[in-house]
Amino acid sequence: MSHARGDETPVKAAACVPPALARPSARVVLVNWKNAPLTLRAARSVAVQLAPGDRLVLVDNGSADGSLAAMRAEVPGLLALVGTRSPRGGAAQHGQIEVVDARENGGFGAGVMAGAQAMTEDALVLLNNDATARDGFLDALLAPLCDPDVGATTALLLLAGRYRPALAGDGEALVGPGGQRWVRLSEAEADTGEGIVLVNSTGNVVDASGNGQDRDWLTPASHLSASPDVFGVCGGACAIRRDAWEAVGGIRTDLFMYYEDTDLSYKLREAGYRVRFASRAIADHEHAASSDAHSPMFMRVNARNRLIVAAEHAPWGVLARALVRSLGRAASAGFSGPAARGIAQGLAALPGALRRRSAAHASCASENAHSSKARRGRERE
Repeated sequence: MSHARGDETPVKAAACVPPALARPSARVVLVNWKNAPLTLRAARSVAVQLAPGDRLVLVDNGSADGSLAAMRAEVPGLLALVGTRSPRGGAAQHGQIEVVDARENGGFGAGVMAGAQAMTEDALVLLNNDATARDGFLDALLAPLCDPDVGATTALLLLAGRYRPALAGDGEALVGPGGQRWVRLSEAEADTGEGIVLVNSTGNVVDASGNGQDRDWLTPASHLSASPDVFGVCGGACAIRRDAWEAVGGIRTDLFMYYEDTDLSYKLREAGYRVRFASRAIADHEHAASSDAHSPMFMRVNARNRLIVAAEHAPWGVLARALVRSLGRAASAGFSGPAARGIAQGLAALPGALRRRSAAHASCASENAHSSKARRGRERE
């Protein structure tokens, strides 16, 4: 299925259901940490798409830099935008936009849970604060959730800007799965039409070594042909139906950042829900604008969380390969450095992760047995 036309610009987002029909209501949560201007830009792109019954929640993760006050000051302006680009738009409702003070930086998952507290809307929408939603994003992302088998949807996340293949003399570049290197063009170069648009994500996949990663990373948008069925959601732009969210206990808060969406995807699938790629729900992402993918913290936390999530959910063979590769990586670094520290932390967390895995499987077996017994009882009647 192709989601692009012409050169590289994907088909403009459109609702998957006729505007006259109701789509699930949504609570959209944006998590901010020390970058209110970026978060407010994302908020404006969503506010114009809100319909009656929707809610936008901005969570400040203890920034202590004036972000909280800046976001609160912008609420009237955001309310004025509500529904101005939605086919279901109407006058803004009291409390439709809220700013939540999380008071401390407990990580991405903790911020999401603070924003999702006491949710009454039909679905929870997550959008990275360094992303902007294109017109029609909400309608297209939410429409597939009308299918009771679909517990979550994941958007078409594009890299902001335009790119060209890297040359020998170029410095830092983004690297694709096949080793292809890409360099972002300047705004002046992009304005002339040079370069191409690249895909950031069409959902989450896990490889044979337990690495959670973006499907179709750095695929030219003009060449995209992505199946609607995908393993999991990309936490940067996705929606989860409220019953599915409650069934899996929401998103975990102990990983701080990275791999929360992989863990959530595993839990959704274990609970029997499908994840659907919503190709017409399009957002543009400023890659690594809200976090540094090369920072020591990223390398440590990413290495740690990969082992923890694999231990709790992945097939045993995947976990074994994750352990072997992690130990090899630590050894090659002389068992020093941020990645090696993260691997050590992940290994230390393995006993607890395996206990949680065993408890979850036992609970699932018990629920299945109860369901089978109830079904046999109904059949006898």
